[in-house]
Amino acid sequence: MNASLIFEVLLYLNSYYFGLFAVCEIGMNVVKAINLTLPNFETDFGVLLAVCVLELFRVILARRGNLTEKAWPVLLALSLTIPSAVGVVYFVVWQSVVLRLEYIICGIQFAFQVAETFFGILCLLPVCKNPEY
Repeated sequence: MNASLIFEVLLYLNSYYFGLFAVCEIGMNVVKAINLTLPNFETDFGVLLAVCVLELFRVILARRGNLTEKAWPVLLALSLTIPSAVGVVYFVVWQSVVLRLEYIICGIQFAFQVAETFFGILCLLPVCKNPEY
C-alpha cells in the first residue's frame, strides 16, 4: 500500500469536490437568506467563508508537502483539518436551518477529511525517518 499515492488521489479528488461544496453552500445560504428569516445569517456566512479559506490552504499545503515529501506542510495541513472539520460539523449541527442537501454534501466533505487525515498520518511515517546514506 502506497499511502502517499492514496493521499495524493484523495487530495486531488477533494480539490474538485470542495469547489462543488463551496458553490453549493454559498448558493444554499443565499437562497435561505432570501426566502427565510435567519437569526444567525452573518455567523453562518462567516463560518462558511472561514471554512473555504481554511480548506483551500489545507489542500494546497497537503499537496505541496506530499509531493516534496516534507513533513511540516503535511503536519500543518493535518492541523488545519481540525478547524475545517469543526466548520463542516457546524453546518450540520449548529446551523439554524439545515437542508437535506447540506447533510449529504457535508457528510461527503467530512468523509474526505477523515480519509485524508488517516492517509496523511500514514504518509508522514516514512517521511519522518532519518535518511540512510
